Amino acid sequence: MIFWFFIITLTASAVLAVLLPVARRPARLSDGQRHDREVYVDQLAELEREKADGRIAPEEAEAARAEIARRLLAGDTQAERAAGSGDSPFRRRFAALVALTVLPVLAIATYSLLGSPNLPSMPLQARLTAPQSGQDVMVMVAQVEKHLAENPEDGQGWEVLGPVYMRLERPREAAIAFRNAVRLLGSAAEREANLGEALVAIENGMVTREARQAFERSVRHDPAGVKARFYLAIASEQEGKREEAAVAFRQLLADAPPNAPWRPFAEQALARVGGTPQPGPTREQVEAAGEMSEADRRQMIEGMVAGLAEKLEQDPSNPEGWVRLVRAYMVLERHDEALEAAGKALKSLEDPEVRKTVRAAFETMGLTLNQTEIQ
Repeated sequence: MIFWFFIITLTASAVLAVLLPVARRPARLSDGQRHDREVYVDQLAELEREKADGRIAPEEAEAARAEIARRLLAGDTQAERAAGSGDSPFRRRFAALVALTVLPVLAIATYSLLGSPNLPSMPLQARLTAPQSGQDVMVMVAQVEKHLAENPEDGQGWEVLGPVYMRLERPREAAIAFRNAVRLLGSAAEREANLGEALVAIENGMVTREARQAFERSVRHDPAGVKARFYLAIASEQEGKREEAAVAFRQLLADAPPNAPWRPFAEQALARVGGTPQPGPTREQVEAAGEMSEADRRQMIEGMVAGLAEKLEQDPSNPEGWVRLVRAYMVLERHDEALEAAGKALKSLEDPEVRKTVRAAFETMGLTLNQTEIQ
């Protein structure tokens, strides 16, 4: 209701602003009146010349000027009255009525048919993250920047603005926004991961020390967070820790759904560090498992787990195998065997960095490894 009140008020104001100057027509002089006016003007000019030549006294000149001016004003007043009487008041009233009623009604009716007055407003974050077509993102960003300049402690505003800066390929501004969001709203998995990603973009893909620290904080909040884990694996690769990176990438792929959009990137990264994805079941095995009863399917899985455990007994230096085995035990709800396998894994792996990565993987599965003394 308030919306329509403002629309009607603004429309009436606009119409009146146009009508009022037009409503009063300028006076039109007849030929005779125009001639009289020219005569009076000439008389005033002649009077000034006579006064300058001394042919008339100043007092007489002032009296004559006053009389000529009176006649000139009287002629203009008569012309205005004639113009007003010659114009039809009915026509002017009819034109005003049309402008004041018909045109606004047509405009409002057209808007009610084609517009969307009841459409709810879109929140700031939705407007900023919407596709750029149909809106001027730069104008909206400028408005948010102005708001934050006046309200620098608005953490939500910084958190909204950071991803937009990343979309606009302005990572330095994004890093500032994410730092402010973390400072004002507190550390959280997504905020820390976004900050780390902006820092990586600033360095053209290099995971700096500050970025690594941000990703590590993100993983502490959410051990399953894909973005932070992916960049931490990249950091291991850049530091020359290829085996540790391979373990991290394999773990990511093992946890990823088949249609994950980032899966090809993880597979390429795994290939770069010299690793290969762990082979999964064949299509025939998947189809066969789908036709099995629950008991038969569980028996088949347990057989595969037993085979993997036997292989690890023979070759305990396979970190990816240990991660797969412990995850399988957790899926089968065999918690004690999962803990035992985790302990064997951490005792068997010699590389401290690989052991650290595998231990982190076990903890993401919900294992509490302080129950087992591991050197």
